[in-house]
Amino acid sequence: MVFLAQKIKRKFTGSPTFVILTDRDELNKQISDTFEACGCLGTTKAEQFIASSGEDLIQKLKGNPSFIFTLIHKFNRTDLPPIIPEHDIIILSDEAHRTQNGIFADNMCALLPTASRIGFTGTPLFAYDNITERTFGGYVSVYDFKRAVDDGATVPLYYENRADLLDIENPEINDRLIEAIEQADLDVNQQAKLEQELAKDIHVLTSKKRLETIAKDFVEHYSELWTTGKAMFVCINKVTAVRMYHLVQDFWVEKIKEVESSLIGTTQQEYMEINRKLEWMKATEMAVIISQEQNEIATFEKWGLDIKPHRTKMEKREMDKEFKDPGNSFRIVFVCAMWLTGFDVKSLSTIYMDKPLKAHTLMQTIARANRVYEGKSNGLIVDYVGVVKALRKALADYTKTKGGTGGNDPAPDKSELLARIVELINEIDVYMNQNEFELTSLVNAKDFEKLALVQAGANAMCKSEEIKKRFEVMARELFKLFKYVEKHEVTDLQRACKNAISAVYDQMQEKRKHSDNTDLMIQLHDIVSEYINVLDPAVRVKEDGVNYLAESRRFDISHIDFDRLQQEFSRVKNKNLLMKDLQSLIDDRLDNMMKRNPSRIDYYERYQTIIQEFNAEQDKAAIEKTFIDLTNFVNDLDDEEKRYVREGFENDEELAMYDLLMKESLTPAEIKKVKTLAKVLLERIKETISELDHWTEKEETQAAVDVVIRNTLWSELPESYDDTLVNDYRQRIYEFVYSTYPAA
Repeated sequence: MVFLAQKIKRKFTGSPTFVILTDRDELNKQISDTFEACGCLGTTKAEQFIASSGEDLIQKLKGNPSFIFTLIHKFNRTDLPPIIPEHDIIILSDEAHRTQNGIFADNMCALLPTASRIGFTGTPLFAYDNITERTFGGYVSVYDFKRAVDDGATVPLYYENRADLLDIENPEINDRLIEAIEQADLDVNQQAKLEQELAKDIHVLTSKKRLETIAKDFVEHYSELWTTGKAMFVCINKVTAVRMYHLVQDFWVEKIKEVESSLIGTTQQEYMEINRKLEWMKATEMAVIISQEQNEIATFEKWGLDIKPHRTKMEKREMDKEFKDPGNSFRIVFVCAMWLTGFDVKSLSTIYMDKPLKAHTLMQTIARANRVYEGKSNGLIVDYVGVVKALRKALADYTKTKGGTGGNDPAPDKSELLARIVELINEIDVYMNQNEFELTSLVNAKDFEKLALVQAGANAMCKSEEIKKRFEVMARELFKLFKYVEKHEVTDLQRACKNAISAVYDQMQEKRKHSDNTDLMIQLHDIVSEYINVLDPAVRVKEDGVNYLAESRRFDISHIDFDRLQQEFSRVKNKNLLMKDLQSLIDDRLDNMMKRNPSRIDYYERYQTIIQEFNAEQDKAAIEKTFIDLTNFVNDLDDEEKRYVREGFENDEELAMYDLLMKESLTPAEIKKVKTLAKVLLERIKETISELDHWTEKEETQAAVDVVIRNTLWSELPESYDDTLVNDYRQRIYEFVYSTYPAA
């Protein structure tokens, strides 16, 4: 919607009014906040564009605001004359499959007969849903589950049927009753009527024995998946949501005691892991999120439940923001209708379904778990109520959708996840064998032998950048998938293989950062310690008559015998690992130097040449040559970082400005003038930026900095810089300042 509105405003003349239409308060706020955050509303807050009532909506429509955000329910008048303004009105309907099916939509069409309309929906239109298509016409664009997963916009979903596993009795519920259950907010009378119609079915679904069985299984299941993310439990109605909350609380306490008892007799590593889980369980908060209704206190009291503490929590705290915050300990939510649609929580990974749903509502509910989040490989749908038939029906209708890619199942059975784990372990085993390392030897190793083999495995997987990257990609996928399995679902051997692969992977990720090449040489201590002078940190160093305490171990690299160093390196066992560490350190340092001065591109190109030659020749001589090339390269970087002193500058910043202004064939006098200009220009730019607030965010403040650069260059550059050159250097320096000095 943001992109379409902005493109229309950019491509066409006039001043259209965009009416952004949806059917839920939360969605209305979400959309208006998005437009505000993207800068579409200028400096005006989103609330100013939201229609607060039907009357306010009419007044806004009679004016010509750039945007109006409103609920479809605000079109609640049938006695109003049509509004036919001279400007264009463009209606963008969110949840278009829901907002166009009733009297409010008819009222809108009658009130705004000349408006253009386009529908948006995150839900596919099923074969029997011809109202939406009749309203808007055919699809303009379709972006389905498969494309979203392929693009990395969402993660895959897996389905797990635990109703059959637990032998839970679930009645067959017909479509008419499922549609009634799906209603977002039933009042007391409607709920009573529904329960009369369901009779036996509701009794079975909400029986104490059944709910206890599910609650206990939920605690066992989710506490196994504790590293995956947050969880949502979907209940059939509000009362059941509160009942389930209290049942889970009881079983959660029991599980904590069980985990505490398992700490006895463990190794140190096992103790640390179990203790981490224990702390997580103790800190985890749960809450019920349900809509409010009249007489709810009396309704819940009939069930022996107190809704007041739950309602207080919902009213006093911003529970939605807390649940969306991945670092917040509010990790488990019990719902029945709220938060099932239009509520995105990236760290939500598992949906527990104990409510019969179908079609649109079912599809939207399962999609709560497919948002992309760091470390999340997939979402998981756990089914307690037997929605599998409805899910298959919805998927069958969905894949027939005109314009879709077809044949894609957004929630395949969990058995596919387990099969992929087996496949991945085999692939990694074969790949490590191809690169001269036996995974099984590490799996079967004991004690100190295991430590040596972990290093050997990491060394083998660092043979080249291509080998390293492929291994890491396969390993990361394996680790993510393992988060979603329970202990009994994989064999001891498979888990042992995963642990061995993890040990090799962790060894490869070890990284020690160093600030300069004296610190870098600490990395090579075992090789060069006999051939360099070490300054002991415990000894005070006398310099110019003043005593100083050395801050850290320092190596006098001026005394390194590089020929002897090469001989020593040839005897190192895990050369690839040492090469990886050296490359990693140089990568960090070179990246930092390039950010400070982009003119150092030649150092980057030289470094790339060394690495390319190394990757092309994977023999022993090439490795040793590369090691020496990189070590010498580090010394050259050190020399480059001190060049500002030789050039007569006070710091590296002035040197960067000088390098950006330099060109060939300058006379000594011109070079001197450019050096003076570099200092003056940097000082003026910094002075200007210090007076501006977030200068990169506004056009007028950006222009102020650009003008300083332009005026200084025009007045101070040597005459050999013609007009074209001045503009080129002006642009070059502005881009450097923009990225290097975003704030004072």
